[in-house]
Amino acid sequence: MYLEHFGLHRHPFRITPEDDFIFMSQQHSRAYVYMSSAIWSSEGFVVISGEIGSGKTTLLKKTIRNLDGNLKLLNISYTNLESKDLFSLILRKAGIPIESDSKVAMLFQATEYLQAMAEKGTPVVLTIDEAQNLTEENLEDIRMLTGMESMGGPSMRVILLGQPELKDQVTAIPQLSQRVKLFFHLEGLTAAETAEYIDYRLLVSGHGGNRLFDQDTVKEIHRLSRGIPRLINKLCDGMMMCAYSEDRPFIDPHDLKSIRKDLLGEDDLGPGGRKPRRQPSPSAQQANPQASPELQLDAGASQALNRIAQALESIDSKLDRIMGSAERKRRAAEAADNVKPLSPNRNKTQ
Repeated sequence: MYLEHFGLHRHPFRITPEDDFIFMSQQHSRAYVYMSSAIWSSEGFVVISGEIGSGKTTLLKKTIRNLDGNLKLLNISYTNLESKDLFSLILRKAGIPIESDSKVAMLFQATEYLQAMAEKGTPVVLTIDEAQNLTEENLEDIRMLTGMESMGGPSMRVILLGQPELKDQVTAIPQLSQRVKLFFHLEGLTAAETAEYIDYRLLVSGHGGNRLFDQDTVKEIHRLSRGIPRLINKLCDGMMMCAYSEDRPFIDPHDLKSIRKDLLGEDDLGPGGRKPRRQPSPSAQQANPQASPELQLDAGASQALNRIAQALESIDSKLDRIMGSAERKRRAAEAADNVKPLSPNRNKTQ
């Protein structure tokens, strides 16, 4: 919506993962190397954890896109699975017709497939995103599959990615944890990396002018987002939308204060970005005891609604200017043609 306004050819701050936009900080580079080594190591098994929006899925996309060589990748992104669903997904990803929906039958099919691939010398790599949703039984099944040995070591290499609790889930199963070669946790970007991240994404999007976000604004963005890339994107996108709606070529630092609650859900997020829901104050309940919390608007919400209304009015005036003077003249002429002359009797004094 604001691309032309800022001279961009791509959206710089999308929330969805785009691996060609990934900013390779030091820790992201390390995670990428660990994932790549797991693919080509005969004992490859890594667990990558991180907060929501820290870049895990984007890293996985980059890793998969850069794969080159003789291997078979089994990539699973849907993880709300029942016991036998994991084997069913593995077989389908491997292109093997399922002979029976029995878990035992699918286990035999999977083991036969892994043995056949090992004999061919073709590595089989299992990657699972959002792995924190796997059940303990799913993790036990992965342990069983990685325990299968061939002449060159384990028959399957594994990369698990998930939220911070994934590490605890894996270490709770000692037999599985002992097979993991590396645990790595993605932290948020530093303040300096946040500034580089914003500049990098704008550069990739085609922005070549002066810096849009000043140093103090970037510091506040870092504080609110804790360096989590997805949250940085939300804040930057919101501020650019404010500038566009008000026809400004610059970013106003004051916008951040007015939009942060609308974008992040809270004025300030705590660790992990998970603050408990606020309860209405006793005075608010007394003022309107029958009103639900969802219907009670505080001053901050009212300001947000006013700002949205002003933005819509600004956009409306923009559209009016785009229509051009010619269009307005045409409408005025049509209106004049439709005006009927007054009757002479109407001018007489009664």
